[in-house]
Amino acid sequence: MKKKNKKLKYLVLSVSLLATTAFAIPLGAAVAANYTVQEGDCLWTVANKFEASIESIKSASNLNSDLLHVGQSLTIPETTAGQTSTPPDSAYRASGDSFKYTVNAGDCLWLIANRFGTSTEVLIAANNLASEQLQPGQTLLVPANSSSYQQVSRGNVTRPEIQPVSSEAEAGELIDWSLINSLFPIGSNATLLDCETGSKFRIHHLFGTNHADCEPLTAEDASIMKECFGGAWSWERRAAILLLDDRAIACSMAGMPHGTSQDIYDNDFDGMFDLHFLNSRTHGTDRVDEAHQSMVHQAAGL
Repeated sequence: MKKKNKKLKYLVLSVSLLATTAFAIPLGAAVAANYTVQEGDCLWTVANKFEASIESIKSASNLNSDLLHVGQSLTIPETTAGQTSTPPDSAYRASGDSFKYTVNAGDCLWLIANRFGTSTEVLIAANNLASEQLQPGQTLLVPANSSSYQQVSRGNVTRPEIQPVSSEAEAGELIDWSLINSLFPIGSNATLLDCETGSKFRIHHLFGTNHADCEPLTAEDASIMKECFGGAWSWERRAAILLLDDRAIACSMAGMPHGTSQDIYDNDFDGMFDLHFLNSRTHGTDRVDEAHQSMVHQAAGL
């Protein structure tokens, strides 16, 4: 009789453990991977990359908000049925008119602007926004046209010639990010000097609200840039100097191609790279990156 009770006790314990495990892991949410948040990431980009829903990532990673931090570890569940999906772009801009867009969890202003081929400045002005912070369910007006409208090019772009640089620069000027777009306008080209190796390559200013998103101008320029990072693309920050026709500006570059927008498609570089200046911020965190700022000061000889 004691042996039967003992077996029954083990049986009850086993069933209890199975039940606990079953309730602890949501159905259909088996862990597929762990992901470390990179600069420029937000929940929308991570969810899109792994074809998962924002809600499933937040649940699996025990997130209480949509804010992410560089280096943060996320749990990516396997794709499950019944996930919420974002309507296709054509559902919004079918006629080319202005339309209203409802902010989804994980959205950020830069992503919405990039998705619909406009700029964050246009969205801020059209919606009288006091900041770039958005809330799920918030309604945004996306204007059809404006003088500030930024059309995202898909390869058919005219690239102006770069003016020759008159002299080599040993150190760059410390210029605040708020002034950079007037000196290095979106759509223009320049030369970037890597401070450590002395290598130079040409770049194209694609866009950017918190910092400059750029592309190597040609495949040769991409190859030179890659060698600056030891032959492998990396999120490493490197001190650099932006060489314009009459200015040399201290900056910091990261060597990782990312994003889905680009003007140039024959440069062996899929996407864009980050170029930071004094007081510039990341898109994902909307905060100053201390590692980039350290490299900017190093490029200025400080």
